Amino acid sequence: MKLKDLKKWVNQLPEAELEKELMYNSMDYGISGSVSEITKSDENLYYIGDQPVVLHTQKELTQLGYSEGDISGMDVEVPKNCYYIELSSEYSILEKFSL
Repeated sequence: MKLKDLKKWVNQLPEAELEKELMYNSMDYGISGSVSEITKSDENLYYIGDQPVVLHTQKELTQLGYSEGDISGMDVEVPKNCYYIELSSEYSILEKFSL
């Protein structure tokens, strides 16, 4: 979904609907909760398989010992200048996977 599509959809909502909490639901992980923040990425963000899940910048990956070649072969999880939502129930997510 593009931001303009989201804006168009939100602009069509009645005023009373805008007072409701924005929620997320992940059917893959069986979790849900409130959206607490929408963030814009200033850099490409990468995931390297660490737990709990953390997204890293290229600078952080370099500090962790990854080479430029290593980094260029990684998938960009959140491209630079994109907006993304971080789930606010991180502790419940961790609990779910530690059982």
